[in-house]
Amino acid sequence: MKDLTDFYLTELIKLRRTFAFWLTIIGAAIIPLMLIITYIYNWQMFVPAAGMNPWSELFTRAFNGIILFMPLYIILLIGLIFNIEYKANAWKHVLVLPVSREIIFAGKYLVVFTMVFAFMALFILFTFVAGEILGICKPELNFGIHLPEFFTVLDFSIKVETAVLAIISIHFWLGFKARNLISALGIGLAGIALAVLMNGKGGYADFFPYAYSIMLLNYNPSPDHANSERFLLVSMAYFLIFSVLAFFQFRRPFKR
Repeated sequence: MKDLTDFYLTELIKLRRTFAFWLTIIGAAIIPLMLIITYIYNWQMFVPAAGMNPWSELFTRAFNGIILFMPLYIILLIGLIFNIEYKANAWKHVLVLPVSREIIFAGKYLVVFTMVFAFMALFILFTFVAGEILGICKPELNFGIHLPEFFTVLDFSIKVETAVLAIISIHFWLGFKARNLISALGIGLAGIALAVLMNGKGGYADFFPYAYSIMLLNYNPSPDHANSERFLLVSMAYFLIFSVLAFFQFRRPFKR
C-alpha cells in the first residue's frame, strides 16, 4: 500500500506543472463563467416565477453543458497524462522503478480518477459561486433567498461520473496502444460526434459508450427517469472489460 501511495503522489506532483492540471481548473470554470455572462446580459429572461427556485434552472443548464464537455475533457486528460511519458521517452524510467507493474497501473488509474473527481467537484463549486455572484449582481433573480437542491446535485454528479466510466477505461486502454495524442483525440472526437448524432436516445446509443453522458440531458431525478438509466450498468460493464484489457496490454511489451 505504501508503494502505491508513494507512486500515486509522485504522479500527482508530476502533473502540477502540466496543461492537464490547468485543463482541470479552467475546464471546470468555463460553463459557470458562460452562465454568468448569459444571465447578466439577459437577466430579464431568467427572473423566476413566484415560488420557483432559480437554482434548479441554473444547475440544469450547467448539467446540460457539462455532459457535453466532460467526455472531451476526459479524452484530453488521459491523452496528456500518457503523452508525458511518451514525449519524454520516460516509460523506460518508470518501468525500472522498484515497484510492480500492478502498482504503476493502479497509480496511473487513480491519478485519472482523482483528476476527473476534482474536475466535477470544481465544476459544482464554480456553479454555486456563479449563482452567488448572480444573486449579488441581480437580486431580482432571487438566488439569495433560495438554496440549491443539494440532493439533485449529488445524484447527478454520481450518475454522470458513472456514465463516463466507459470512456475513461477505453481511453486508458488506448493510452497503451497509441503513442500519438492526436490519434486518441481523433477517435474520441469521432465518438462524441457520433453520440451527438444519435442524440443519446435508444437503439444503438444504448450500447455506444460515448453517448451515455448525453443520456442525462435535461436531468430529472424522478423515479420514472431513474428506471431508464440502465445504461449506467452497461457503462460499468464496459469499464470492467476495458480495464482488464488495459491491464493485459500494459503487461505485454508495447511501444514506449
